[in-house]
Amino acid sequence: MKKILKILRKYRRPLLIVALIVLTVAGISFYKSRSTKLLDKAAYNEFKTAVETAGDTETGGFTDQQELVTLIEQWADDHSLEYTEDKHGNIIFDKPAAGRKANVSPTLIAVSLNYETAYDNAQVLAAAASIALSDVESGRVTVVFFNDEQGLAKGYKGFNKKMISSKTKIIYLDRGSSNYISIGSFQERFSEIRIPAEREDNPCDTAIRIRITGITSGMPGPGINKQPDPFSALSSLLTRLKSKSVECRLADVTIGSNGNMYPVSLEATITLNSYNLSSFTSYIDKRIKAWDKSYGDEYEELVYEYEIIDDPELLPETVYTAETTDRITGLLYMVNSGSYKYAESDAMPEGKEVGDVYGINCLTGIDAGDDEIRISIITQGVDDSFTDRIINDNKAACELYGCEYEETSRVEGFSNGKDSLLRTFTKTYEKVNKDVTGSAELEVQTDNFFTPCSYLAKKNGKADIIHIRAKNSNMAGMANSILCYIKAKGNTSIFK
Repeated sequence: MKKILKILRKYRRPLLIVALIVLTVAGISFYKSRSTKLLDKAAYNEFKTAVETAGDTETGGFTDQQELVTLIEQWADDHSLEYTEDKHGNIIFDKPAAGRKANVSPTLIAVSLNYETAYDNAQVLAAAASIALSDVESGRVTVVFFNDEQGLAKGYKGFNKKMISSKTKIIYLDRGSSNYISIGSFQERFSEIRIPAEREDNPCDTAIRIRITGITSGMPGPGINKQPDPFSALSSLLTRLKSKSVECRLADVTIGSNGNMYPVSLEATITLNSYNLSSFTSYIDKRIKAWDKSYGDEYEELVYEYEIIDDPELLPETVYTAETTDRITGLLYMVNSGSYKYAESDAMPEGKEVGDVYGINCLTGIDAGDDEIRISIITQGVDDSFTDRIINDNKAACELYGCEYEETSRVEGFSNGKDSLLRTFTKTYEKVNKDVTGSAELEVQTDNFFTPCSYLAKKNGKADIIHIRAKNSNMAGMANSILCYIKAKGNTSIFK
């Protein structure tokens, strides 16, 4: 012991210096940890759980948009947060700049509010709510839950453009299967096919009524080929009858249209003669099994069923003529929902490769009248040339079957040529996350689908806009990075 004390007295000064260095490093590390952890994780989880609990379809789920709006506004009231709800259904949290940061560029955080997708997007909504709740000292911060019921973008279209200045930095946040920043997204065009129709007395002695229900909707995107499609189901049945030269008629058809989202149901009646019934029902049974194999695990409420009608009193009295039935059969065979991908012969934009999606065609609804059948279509594409390619295919099919094709409206694609927000957010993200993940690079790319950034860009062409997509497992970390960006606005030295 005496020997140890003697050594300590001899080297007291060097040891004190070492101890001071250790404490200083520990203090800096502790400060850095505190200064970069700005997200209130408890509040984040509280909000996420509230949305997931209310939105769980097994317990009923949200039945309309107002239920989701009420949940958010009640949460805000519980936390004494000021907000406004505008006439377009947007919920707006608008916090003015702190006194000494009055000249700092304002930030607007945008998320889409849709009760049908709220359960899956609970973490996106929780991220926005947590940012609205934060007391980080910053310039003006506006968090907007944009009304996007049925994907109709009512909130985006009606948002007051005075809320977005030429200096505003806008971050649109949503959920996906990977983390990235986007500075561009597809254009979107809306079209309608008009099929001339006639009806006649039903010439057949039997009918089959097809019903498909329980399809979960969503926004058209690159995963469209994995989505249960009522139009495809109807097309396969009519094409089967046509290929077997079966005398048949389409009596009626209703597609469960859901605005600008995927359709959710099908009900159709097809008449035919009884001697063709057995082979046709065998085919339907195979289609039902195929649907169950493809979609049964993910779409637990999906029901594909049919009913045979052979009572003369219950048969449809009138049906579409053979010519009309052939027209819709041929048209649905050639015009269908799906994604379109780059081939080796295509002139691909920078960063794209063979097999990447360049366009999307989505049939969204049908209006079957006595003298005309109308089909609504959404087409997305990277630019005019690629979107035109899809639309020209649609038009060619219409011309072949004597139908009319009309483009009714369009929304230009989003493209941000500025680099300020992209650069400063990326720098902040890397600074904040490198000690946590080891590798904090955030990929920059363009979206292969349409985003509401197009509507935001129309409000002020000088605003700096990026789209951040994050996985659910990384959403809380992304929300924290956004808060760090809001606090630093490029001055990441505060995180040293």
